[in-house]
Amino acid sequence: MDLTQLIELYRGPLVGLIAAWGAPWNDAAEIAQDSFAEAYLSRESCRGLWSEPDVFGPWLSGVARNRYRNWARSRKRRRNHVVSVEATTLESVAAPADPEPAPQLEKLRSAIDQLPLKQRQVVLMHYLEETSVKEVAVLLSLSEKTVEGRLYQARRSLRRILDGTVSTSQIGRMLLCL
Repeated sequence: MDLTQLIELYRGPLVGLIAAWGAPWNDAAEIAQDSFAEAYLSRESCRGLWSEPDVFGPWLSGVARNRYRNWARSRKRRRNHVVSVEATTLESVAAPADPEPAPQLEKLRSAIDQLPLKQRQVVLMHYLEETSVKEVAVLLSLSEKTVEGRLYQARRSLRRILDGTVSTSQIGRMLLCL
């Protein structure tokens, strides 16, 4: 496989994985892009044949994890550096408000944030980034059955978090709408 094919294969799952670690979507996409660039430039240090998806996926995940850690450290440093801005300046550059999302979807997003990390990762990668179970399994170095099990557990957990007011099949449909 060449780099373009690997990017097409792993871009969505990698963004979902980084978002599951805690990065906002825009930052997750940027971290993923930087991870691909770094992985490609240092491909000779990959143990095994980097053009093989079974080797490249887990290795890319490690590169992305290091990129995410660096991003999180720099974000923490930036937060500690406070700058004062006048209220009138902020009002003049304020972005227009986005339309309100459906309350049921907001509850679902909040419930996803409450899931354990392993379940949240597979939900974000599979449903939000529309990644196949097989691709998620390769990127996380898991079996497909493990990914399927985590998705099942996540749907059940979401149903519990949402007080059982929504069926498991409805949760699956709602996840596809996110």
